[in-house]
Amino acid sequence: MSDLKIEYLIGVYQYFNPNPEEERGAAYYLLYLLDQRGVLEKDDAKKLFRESHQDYDLKSKWLGPFESLDTINQFAFTLCEKLDAQKISLLSVQEYNGLLEHTLLASDFLLDLLEKGSVIENIDKKEKGFFKKLFR
Repeated sequence: MSDLKIEYLIGVYQYFNPNPEEERGAAYYLLYLLDQRGVLEKDDAKKLFRESHQDYDLKSKWLGPFESLDTINQFAFTLCEKLDAQKISLLSVQEYNGLLEHTLLASDFLLDLLEKGSVIENIDKKEKGFFKKLFR
């Protein structure tokens, strides 16, 4: 995947029907992926999603559909592993907006994004970090 080191990921998702005329029904979609530098390009995530969803349109601006929160969590964990990130925090659009409205400082907002979402940790990455520190 990418050569740049990613410490953490933040995913913002929403449950909606992007194309009501197709009569597919609503599903979960990842709208944004962020890392420590800002908005993360979704190219790697789209390729990973396409591996298990052959009919996915790579030109879509959203990543999905995901049938449930469990499936979006599973995908988030796999993405976290592939990008070698320490953790990913998933928030709904409503949770994201609520944090944005009630946080005064940008540093507090970032901390809330990392801690108040559904946090999934990459245990392999965490252990590597621990052993790196131990055997310096």
